[in-house]
Amino acid sequence: MAEIVRRIRPRQYWRIKEHECWFSDMSEQGLHFYEIGTHFAKFKKGDRKQMDYRLELAKSKYISSEKIRLYEESGWDYIASDRNFHVFAAPTERKANEPPINREEQISIAKKAFNKTLFNFIVNLIAIIVITTVFVKSFENGNISVLQLIDGYTLAPLLVLFVNFIQILPIGKSLFGINRLHNELKAGILDDQQKPWENFYRSGIVYSFIVLVITLTLVFLPIYQIWSMKTTPLPEEDTGLPIVRLASIENQPHLKRKPFYFEGEDLGSTYSSQWNIFASVQYDSTEMGVIQEGEWYDPNHAYQPSISSEVYKLRFNSHVSSLVNELIIKHTYGSDPASFKERKHTAFDRLLIRDNSFHKDFLFVRGRTVMYINYRGQVKDDVIIEKAAEKMALLADD
Repeated sequence: MAEIVRRIRPRQYWRIKEHECWFSDMSEQGLHFYEIGTHFAKFKKGDRKQMDYRLELAKSKYISSEKIRLYEESGWDYIASDRNFHVFAAPTERKANEPPINREEQISIAKKAFNKTLFNFIVNLIAIIVITTVFVKSFENGNISVLQLIDGYTLAPLLVLFVNFIQILPIGKSLFGINRLHNELKAGILDDQQKPWENFYRSGIVYSFIVLVITLTLVFLPIYQIWSMKTTPLPEEDTGLPIVRLASIENQPHLKRKPFYFEGEDLGSTYSSQWNIFASVQYDSTEMGVIQEGEWYDPNHAYQPSISSEVYKLRFNSHVSSLVNELIIKHTYGSDPASFKERKHTAFDRLLIRDNSFHKDFLFVRGRTVMYINYRGQVKDDVIIEKAAEKMALLADD
């Protein structure tokens, strides 16, 4: 039984003469075409031969016995069909006559193929315009926030947009190819010369490879983002994480962790980390403590400080200001964003502080790094600011 070899089929299906030349060159290498598919052509391995091939436009994959007989009378053997073409072959030494072609039928088939391809092109173009317009307008109207970008909510529409974009490029090339073929058939000047196929074949392979890489990247990005999400207990000691630790600002030897159980899991002192295409570093932490010694001996009046942090190192400077505004709205629930007051500090590009009777909020900006801290306790602002400067230095921009 002959060995079967598959080769990627050139994407520009309507370049008939290049296909014929490709099949002939494969036969000279001992690979004889016998089946055609959407993406691959199949060849049987055998002796090297000089073969001529002819492709005829097809209404469907079905071919009548009458058409096969007409080609055989001219010296051509029927090989295979797909939804667009019938393929015939003849040994070069046979010197087969040019096959009988019904030009009017071929013109009609080419016109129908053009109209169908044009419809697909318009549908994809409309989809691209609609998705792009909705995406841009959503950004302009603030419906898509930087926090949503970081959380990965926009990857799905971006993937759909990319799929439509990679579909419309070959459809556009097909439109030009079919239109040229239709005009040549109509004018009766169809070029019967063999044409080299190497350049357009290689360009098709490169294009397919690039599309595959980008598609796999877009598919695996959200998977990797989910996989990279890790929530773990905060270690007792300061391990160099870019997070302001409760013990480092309280400086109390009797400070202990206060557990907070939810569904059987202690969430009192945990942190999560995550990778994202828009934020190379992202941390979210919560730390709760309690002191029941000395002046705080009474368990009903124990000192219970806590600190929570959000740390983002963004990839784009243009997102910094928007993220700061979104964090202000997020942590004031949109009710009083003006309660954050700006304060000058040499260690930061921006420093905003919100103080009320229950807790303090801090927003630090340095380069592309943004840190939010919510603190409940009695430590002075300057202590927290100093520790935040030390931690943000760990994420200095490259």
